[in-house]
Amino acid sequence: MTQKDLPALNIADLQSLLRRREVSPREVIDALHARIEAVDREIDAYLSLDIDAAAKEAEKANVDLPLGGVPLAIKDIINVMGQPCTCAAKILQGYRATYDATVIQKLREAGAIPFGKTNLDEFAMGSSTENSAMKLTRNPWDFSRVPGGSSGGSAAAVAADAAFGALGSDTGGSIRQPAALSGVVGLKPTYGRVSRFGLVAFASSLDQIGPLTKTVRDAALIMNAIAGHDPRDSTALNQSVPDYTAKLGNDLRGVRLGLPREYMIEGIDPQVKDSINAAVKQLNSLGAEIIEVTLPNTEYAIAVYYIVATAEAS
Repeated sequence: MTQKDLPALNIADLQSLLRRREVSPREVIDALHARIEAVDREIDAYLSLDIDAAAKEAEKANVDLPLGGVPLAIKDIINVMGQPCTCAAKILQGYRATYDATVIQKLREAGAIPFGKTNLDEFAMGSSTENSAMKLTRNPWDFSRVPGGSSGGSAAAVAADAAFGALGSDTGGSIRQPAALSGVVGLKPTYGRVSRFGLVAFASSLDQIGPLTKTVRDAALIMNAIAGHDPRDSTALNQSVPDYTAKLGNDLRGVRLGLPREYMIEGIDPQVKDSINAAVKQLNSLGAEIIEVTLPNTEYAIAVYYIVATAEAS
């Protein structure tokens, strides 16, 4: 494998190379930087890069740690010591974070290297990344389309192999929706599972930090690192963290999954409906029981979201 091929790897495969000493963390940083230089002029996923800082961290990286030597992009609404944290707002241009968010501290403890700050809708208020005060991020699959938002920069970077994985934040879909639009894996963790300390808040009762990755296993690896109690966040769940990779590859016998009747509404895009049905068949083939459930208040969800989110944001 050439250095040019490295950015196409997922995190798990990159870890294997690093642990076998077939590639060094510094070589990974250099390869990723070259990839960003090649593609990001058209995509505009990144707002800032500190290659020198990343290179210094790479030189001392312990590749035997859970995420040792793995660079990860960070949505520019999460504080990383010494790096910009603009929230894609002109008012915060020139500001540099004076501390690490808890998730960044945990990533460093796991050996990961925070690498670059990604674009978003200003203060995470949007769903297309067109509302950034800095620039518009394009969907790597089709430059005429948006990557989704508000974590669109993180999603686009991962989709374009300009990041091995990334952190985003999700208030009302801001990880899940850009993951869907950009063709990557996105997870909004259960509220309280991941500390919000160091995240610039949008709506504190809804915000959660989570991973955007190329594979489900990669998302699990990041969750292993960032989940857990934090005394600096009063809403952080004080429970032990499971190994999120432990059951990957297992069948789903004995698992019951609900498919809300209200989600299959009239007017749903046929391709979306086909994708849902394909997922149901796949889950069935793995042994899961799919049952129809009803969530009668679904029709009020968006209205309630905008009442809660805007009230808390103000």
